[in-house]
Amino acid sequence: MVSPELLRRFPYFAKISEDSLKQVAMISDEKSYPADHVLFREGDPADTLNIILEGEVRIQYLLGSGEMRTVDTLVGGDILIWSAIVEPYKTTAYGTTSKPTKVVSIKAKDLREICEKDPLVGYRLMQEIAKLLAHRLQNARVQLATL
Repeated sequence: MVSPELLRRFPYFAKISEDSLKQVAMISDEKSYPADHVLFREGDPADTLNIILEGEVRIQYLLGSGEMRTVDTLVGGDILIWSAIVEPYKTTAYGTTSKPTKVVSIKAKDLREICEKDPLVGYRLMQEIAKLLAHRLQNARVQLATL
């Protein structure tokens, strides 16, 4: 479990009820990973939603040529494994730490249940995910233009 105060630092949890915040804190843990650690591969089950506390994670796509192409680099405060709350709950890219990284890891199934009970939690998370996806799409376009 992490402290509700830790979660409150992030904009998507800043304005939710104290009760919902405590529920999210109870299903969350801090995890640490070394540099160059593969956190997930495309198609893996997205069973946790992560928020980067410190460190850096490269989001990469495997191209048809076999080349790994970095389309985004996530840092502290960014959401990682957004697909944990969007069906079909499978990762859509590769995520690899580029330096030692610490995350808050939130159990996805339990988080989805909290979102059902408190739509404000779901709305705030979906706002952030929409921004993240728009940013990632723009970065992917830039990468494709260089091929």
